Amino acid sequence: MKQHFQQIDILKGLAIIAVLLLHSLSREQLVGSYAVFHIWQAVPVFMVLMGLNLGMSYGSRTLRFDQLYTPHYFQKKALRIIFPLLLIYIIALVAGYVSEQVYALEIYTLGWKNLIGVLPVSGKGNYFITLLLQSLIALPLIGYTFHRWPVRTSIILLLTEIAFQFLAYQVAYFQKDRYLYDAALFRYFSAIALGLWLSRLITTPFQKKNSLLLLLAGIASGIYLYVYQYQNLSLPYIRPEWQSQLFLTFPYAAILIYLAILAFPQQSDHVVLRLMANLGKASYHIFLVQVLYFGLVQDDSSIILNLAICLLAGQIFFWLDTYLSKKISH
Repeated sequence: MKQHFQQIDILKGLAIIAVLLLHSLSREQLVGSYAVFHIWQAVPVFMVLMGLNLGMSYGSRTLRFDQLYTPHYFQKKALRIIFPLLLIYIIALVAGYVSEQVYALEIYTLGWKNLIGVLPVSGKGNYFITLLLQSLIALPLIGYTFHRWPVRTSIILLLTEIAFQFLAYQVAYFQKDRYLYDAALFRYFSAIALGLWLSRLITTPFQKKNSLLLLLAGIASGIYLYVYQYQNLSLPYIRPEWQSQLFLTFPYAAILIYLAILAFPQQSDHVVLRLMANLGKASYHIFLVQVLYFGLVQDDSSIILNLAICLLAGQIFFWLDTYLSKKISH
């Protein structure tokens, strides 16, 4: 049975709050607060956690390839990922219509990209939904190969990410439309690999050597992040938009996760930790709500209002989806 770590839910709760802050603060405020070391790590943390959860879900089990993409797997993912996405699509269509009637502004984002996760009313961070949809297909295969050939799989993931970055630099289409580049799961392959290794590190005791390697890699990543953000470093042959989130930086997110797992208890009834863990469990729903929210609002400058609305509405949406999913599954 998969071992449950409350720390993971707490981290997801902190990360979703960081997403909301990232989308509420100005770039000047983010740079001035050294957000590259905390708030800007939200998505890398989510992606490393994706690999961590994948590694823990496999555990010591030995699966055959024909056990990966089963009807049960797709049914489970449809209820957990696709169903709430369809619900938010419907809500977005209604909310967009009402908003257009009230404000007389064209607010819909309708087109072929709606088929790959772009909401009918699209706001900040929508690309992550498309990332998540790709993971439904990619993760079982990645987990399967890593379980059998961890080193080779990790090297292939890293090289594939680097190759994609070099290739994307040459693709003229990304100059006029960045969405497919922003939303490419290839950009986060090494983050997923780090999460897979991290799953072994936290479930197997007495790995001082691996802990030291992770610490050194995390420090090196932190140095790169500082030089990139505050010394204007620019890497050649890699698109400039996401040079703060690539294979050179993901070890920093991994060390944040590892330190948090060491710092927080595996289970706790402390009210603050339970609250944060509950937010973490609802983080996907909160994220969907905030994409719609930032697509609807005309003024998103109030940080407190943004946090209050998105967290509360996201939690309610999570409860609604949980209730409906249970009805459907039974």
